[in-house]
Amino acid sequence: MNKSHVSPTTGDFTIDAAARRELLDSHNELRTALQTIWECQDLWMSDITNIEKLVSRMQRHLNFAQPTEGHAYMSYVLAEENEPAPKKRGRPKKNGG
Repeated sequence: MNKSHVSPTTGDFTIDAAARRELLDSHNELRTALQTIWECQDLWMSDITNIEKLVSRMQRHLNFAQPTEGHAYMSYVLAEENEPAPKKRGRPKKNGG
């Protein structure tokens, strides 16, 4: 099992050798995909799979998280900074009309 840790106070993180190896493998797969795109002006489905794998590994090992509030297409945030927006107080305003 991969062991990655992010310090909630400093933001420093540690990553074990297995996680570094996974990221290295993904890095090399991404370089291959980019080379194919440049040389062939094409993208293979296997390249897309490898890019998705890299995104997943980065999320897991670097502790990225979907925002607490929002939708799936929003940019990820650092997990230690992922807090819901403060609730607004008071009654909602009525529409003028």
